Amino acid sequence: MWIFARACGSVFTMARVQLQVNDAANRLTLHTLLQTAGHTIVDSSPEVVITDAIDTAAETAKQVQVLVLASATQLREAIAAMQRGAYGYIFLPLQPGEADLMVRRALSGNVEPLDTDSRPLSDIESEHILDVVRQCKGNRAKAARLLGVGRNTLWRKLKQIDARRASMQ
Repeated sequence: MWIFARACGSVFTMARVQLQVNDAANRLTLHTLLQTAGHTIVDSSPEVVITDAIDTAAETAKQVQVLVLASATQLREAIAAMQRGAYGYIFLPLQPGEADLMVRRALSGNVEPLDTDSRPLSDIESEHILDVVRQCKGNRAKAARLLGVGRNTLWRKLKQIDARRASMQ
């Protein structure tokens, strides 16, 4: 694995990718798209394999991460290949950015995590409401304006927050 910094300063992982693609146009397009994105196209020792042979993808997936090329009529077979071990698929016709994204995801072994909070939405909302009320020094009318809700809505939500807190004690 290599680390490469783009001119804009973002860092991403470059992969050694092997193309097992029979269709010459798809192979050339993938080669160009992936090389432009900074990946290296190799004939041996790949980190990720892209293939259009959906039926043999699961066997290849035992050694390396595999992405299959699939058109709309082949999605059922591509999903079956994923159930047997292939990492994912790249939809045909090829779209700019998709192959690079899927290669990076396959290289990391999982879907890139979202920057999310794992708490329930109601907890996050309650915390935000209480923070705004504190910043407004208890002035609920001002807090309601800052939150973009009516005063009655804010009072109702504060009652719900109090009720949840009381039930937890």
